[in-house]
Amino acid sequence: MKNKHPLVWGVILFGAIAILIGYSIWMFMFTKSVGTVGYNQGYYSNGMMGGRVNSNQNSSNEKLTPDQILSDVENYLKGYGNNLQVADIFVFTDADYYVSVEEKDTGRGAMEILANPYTGQIYPEPGPNMMWNEKYSMMMGGSLRYNTNTTYTANVDRTEAVKIADDFVKSQFGATFSVQGEGHAFYGYYTFHIEEDDKVIGMLSVNDLTGEVWHHDWHGDLEQVISEH
Repeated sequence: MKNKHPLVWGVILFGAIAILIGYSIWMFMFTKSVGTVGYNQGYYSNGMMGGRVNSNQNSSNEKLTPDQILSDVENYLKGYGNNLQVADIFVFTDADYYVSVEEKDTGRGAMEILANPYTGQIYPEPGPNMMWNEKYSMMMGGSLRYNTNTTYTANVDRTEAVKIADDFVKSQFGATFSVQGEGHAFYGYYTFHIEEDDKVIGMLSVNDLTGEVWHHDWHGDLEQVISEH
């Protein structure tokens, strides 16, 4: 009987490795196949991580306008009640629209979402929005963490977070880059605009408990910022 144990464990190990390799290949092929050719759709496709296709989906391969995206996002937010509104829309070149959402009654950031400008698909932004958001978060695995009664006190205040972010971009990208503090305080972190020579070029987040910095490096080139509130 003792001689059978190595064989059993060997079969189990071989099966686990085969599953891991198969899953890795599937994920690689999946990420290559989604979206429009040459277009950065992000991390998830329809049906995954809360994404959904909206009424403005088109088949002409032309981009939806920011107004159309705004309309779909507003419809999407109705699923959370009537206390959320769009704060900013970032329009990128051949990448998803980025939308910051805030609470009407507090003015505090609620969540960050992405919208496919070709299909109207809406889904939670990866990174800090999923991993650090203490009130509105679609965690890995698909479970929604949403607590309307959440109260939250940050360890890192906004002034300190701005300095951490500014030091980060200067050390990583150069002296011409800066973080002036424009952005939103979410439940668990801040997201700030990155500027180069006084022009907004991207964004990063700072964890308000640890001071950890997470650069949003998945967006691409920024075309314009539309402020709704």
